[in-house]
Amino acid sequence: MSPPSSFRTTRSCDPDKFVWNEFGQTKVGPKGEVHGRTLQSALQLPEKADSGFRAYARPRNDERPVLCIADIGFPACEALLAQRGLRLVRVDEDAPIPGCYWGEPEAGVIGSNVYARADTPLHSLLHEGSHLLVIDPQRRARIHTDASDSQIEEDAACYLQIVLADFLPGFGRERAFRDMDAWGYSFRLGSTRAWFEGDAEDARAFLRERRLLPA
Repeated sequence: MSPPSSFRTTRSCDPDKFVWNEFGQTKVGPKGEVHGRTLQSALQLPEKADSGFRAYARPRNDERPVLCIADIGFPACEALLAQRGLRLVRVDEDAPIPGCYWGEPEAGVIGSNVYARADTPLHSLLHEGSHLLVIDPQRRARIHTDASDSQIEEDAACYLQIVLADFLPGFGRERAFRDMDAWGYSFRLGSTRAWFEGDAEDARAFLRERRLLPA
């Protein structure tokens, strides 16, 4: 996945990506692909020059627990995705996750399939699933691993994953806010909730135009 585009610089430039690990060190993967959450600059938008999104993958640990599929079970997750035309494919414990951009245990995407293990975080499952939902079916059929090449699609996926959290019993948006913060998403306004409630108007408009938000 590409990073949510809520980060914007105050100067016009081509999008560029920087990846930071949990120690604040940059890292870049093979063929220019990046591993870990990204920091991405975008074309200047004067009305929102710098909303300041910065995020990076942070391993789950005892101090920062996040809910995983195992905590609520596969059936609820399968049903939620199936209602929206997606298929959740279960991956065996410790097996590689097909189409996984960030590395296990995060979810992967290929076509209309979302791949996940029992230890896949729910926020990751919903984020990758949301990426598939915000693009048209023709593009979706060609997706493999990296589901977004658009900043507004990234914002929309972030927003939609929070909305969809309310449809998973035992999860919900309040827990999604906490888990996204714990995993390493960070925003200029200080938290995922602050971004969702006060800095995500572009994402909401994008989703409403495509009728992807609940009535």
